[in-house]
Amino acid sequence: MANEYQKDGDIAFVGLNSRDNPSALPQGIVSQSQNFRLDRGVATVRKGLQRKTIGALVGQTVYGVGTYINATGQEIIVLVVTDGLYSYDPQAETLSAKVSFPAGETITTQDGCDVVMAVDHIYISRGWSKRPLKWDLATSIIAIPSSGTGVEFPNCTGLLYYANRLIALGKFHLETNPLRNYDTISVSNFLDFNDWDALDAFTINNGSNDQVVGVSPWTLNEFLVFMRNSIFYVNVGSNRYVTGDALSNDSYVKTLATDIGCSARKSIVQAGGGVFFLSDNGIYFLQPQPASAESMKLLTMADPISAPIDDVIQRINRNYAHRAVATYWNNRYYLAVPLDGSTDNNAILVYNFILKQWESVDTYPAGFDVFDFVIAKKDNQRRMYIADTDQGIFLAEQLNYDEYGVSTGEPILPFYLPATLSALAFTQNPINAVLKTRRYSFNSIGDKRFSTAEVEMVADAGSQIQTTAEVFNPDVVAVIDTFGAQYTEDSARRVGIRKIGTGIQLTFNSYNLRPSIRSAYIYATLQKQINTSKT
Repeated sequence: MANEYQKDGDIAFVGLNSRDNPSALPQGIVSQSQNFRLDRGVATVRKGLQRKTIGALVGQTVYGVGTYINATGQEIIVLVVTDGLYSYDPQAETLSAKVSFPAGETITTQDGCDVVMAVDHIYISRGWSKRPLKWDLATSIIAIPSSGTGVEFPNCTGLLYYANRLIALGKFHLETNPLRNYDTISVSNFLDFNDWDALDAFTINNGSNDQVVGVSPWTLNEFLVFMRNSIFYVNVGSNRYVTGDALSNDSYVKTLATDIGCSARKSIVQAGGGVFFLSDNGIYFLQPQPASAESMKLLTMADPISAPIDDVIQRINRNYAHRAVATYWNNRYYLAVPLDGSTDNNAILVYNFILKQWESVDTYPAGFDVFDFVIAKKDNQRRMYIADTDQGIFLAEQLNYDEYGVSTGEPILPFYLPATLSALAFTQNPINAVLKTRRYSFNSIGDKRFSTAEVEMVADAGSQIQTTAEVFNPDVVAVIDTFGAQYTEDSARRVGIRKIGTGIQLTFNSYNLRPSIRSAYIYATLQKQINTSKT
């Protein structure tokens, strides 16, 4: 037997693949990333939540979230509760007094509640059984219609403002057959949301075992209609502007896909020149491409874009998958989903457009749910806010911990020194982050003696990182390093392993603050079999 000394590892971390065999992953791809960001090849614990609303929202439930722009150009966040709405100013960090709904008007379910600004009003959908609401951005909220005009505005489960028209999921409220709401979308006239035309109610795939889930802008004057099992695109025409205009010759409904559909209305997001959405088979990406015979066609994909994290997709609670929500911010697609037995969105899947890879599965303190995302301007930057149904608005990617729970004057246990002991607004929850490398097998299934692990990291003062080595055949799991940084420092940690096996993975657990992992290497001696012939 002869021993050959070698090393295997990753000089950088550039993506997540939790589905495939960790021994077959290429360099830079990790097999688990929880609460990490992989910027410039460096794995850094994500920034945490900062709670922004309290007081009036205590004891109330948020059913809808939207934005509008005020007279100064500031984006204002709208929070809809059971019997009224609040406005939150991200720049001034102030919450308005409640604007109450008309007497007898309420919202009691989050399903079907959209908050959309169209020209100078906010429109709020409340499902097929209730009339939509209209707010004048001041003190007046009415249920449409209040009298006379607007009687054709449909009861609807969703709204989209696109190309100066409102698109509603549902048929006119006078429709006698309630089943028609499932396969019909209605389109308002140009800049006229009071009088809707009967010709602009598009019935999609009538008679099929399918239903409309959501709509999304597509290209030019077209928009996508996502059904549960199929996708269509619609053009309302180029010369239809007022009530009574004839149906345009270039108005049409065309099929885009019949083998996939959408399972969550608010998972549909325009990003990266296309449209992301969650289907029953995973997360797909549609991208318009020029064609000779048609104005647009589907960029076909053999696999869903979520294939590398399909094991996570299979954990989605299908009974509540329709509540999944998504947004696009900072070159990333964020999709919040209910994992395992949760009925609320308790995890966020993060796709990085720069890396063109999945980046992380984010988790949050117990009890926090991602009801919806809101992108709004603060300090002249577009920032991502998250709405929790019970505790209101949180600014994401902001702190070194997650600010959630009751107000407190001390850090919760356990905490790692140095810690802030002054009065705090809310409980500081350390971000528990996990990074697990691919399996280092040195391109061989033979036995190796793993001698040393070398890890380059940047640790904040007070951070805690534990490194675990998982050896295979024979299977052994051992903590090889626990590092608590007294000062902020950039260091290379070299620790002994002294285990024998065919492959090894390193797992880094961060328990406090936001340390970074730059690279990881394993040194080992390979046992090489030499065959000799004897006579």
